[in-house]
Amino acid sequence: MRAGVRVALCAAAVVVATAAFPFRSHAANRDVPPVVQSDAQAYDALWSLLHLDELVDLMGQEGTSMAIAADVDLLGHPGGDRWRRQVNAIYDTDRLKIDAEQAMEAALDAAHLTALRDFYGADAMQDIVKHELTARRAFLDPEVEERARSAWQAERAVSDRDETILRFIEDNDLVELNVMGALNSNFAFLRAMVDANPVPSERMTEDQILLQVWSQEREIRRDTSEWLSAFLSTAYAPVSDDALTAYVAFSQTEAGQALNHAMFKALDEIYIQLSAELGRAVGRMNAQQDI
Repeated sequence: MRAGVRVALCAAAVVVATAAFPFRSHAANRDVPPVVQSDAQAYDALWSLLHLDELVDLMGQEGTSMAIAADVDLLGHPGGDRWRRQVNAIYDTDRLKIDAEQAMEAALDAAHLTALRDFYGADAMQDIVKHELTARRAFLDPEVEERARSAWQAERAVSDRDETILRFIEDNDLVELNVMGALNSNFAFLRAMVDANPVPSERMTEDQILLQVWSQEREIRRDTSEWLSAFLSTAYAPVSDDALTAYVAFSQTEAGQALNHAMFKALDEIYIQLSAELGRAVGRMNAQQDI
């Protein structure tokens, strides 16, 4: 189930420094005490600085295109318009915005908002966020992604810039967190797909699901490491050494770590939900095909 793995993996890849969703706080329209109102405005300011409205569209495009392209692998036959409609409904960005806002606000302590807004409000950091978005948009083209991977693999000597990127990945535990997120999403996908089978005797057991998921761990880890290196080297190529050094250093501060952990927590919740919905849709369509 390589295609299923890839759908889950890309959903969770690279979430340090920028987030995966736009968050337009709905709290601003509520009758709330002044302190809570101030926090809501502070969250809104951070979401704007991280350009999350743009990023949610890219994440939605990634998930939708991969799931639609994987129809034969997932269903055993072309999914057609019915599959396309179900995938589009699952990756509905309006719904993702609401779900992600709730998950992220619950995960990120408001005590860090001032430090995060001050840091990302600097022109150099805004440039970095925009470069990340540009690279993410470019990676929607599989050929661009493949060229970036090949370029990273082809380097014979590790430059100072490469060392900085590798340290950024290691210090923030990006590979491990992304791998665990992918495994959790894949488990949710398979469990929901199996549960949708109307014939209990033909369902995989939970132990069998776990065995299948963990059998993919090594491949996911290799692919994650390669994707992260290729993506970050592409995104940060136009960034000055001083700005990149400051960026990496901030990721290790209390506020930087809080943002990193909050985004991974929020992503896990959202993409476990998405993966389960996708698995359920696959299971139902397969069951109806067998009737």
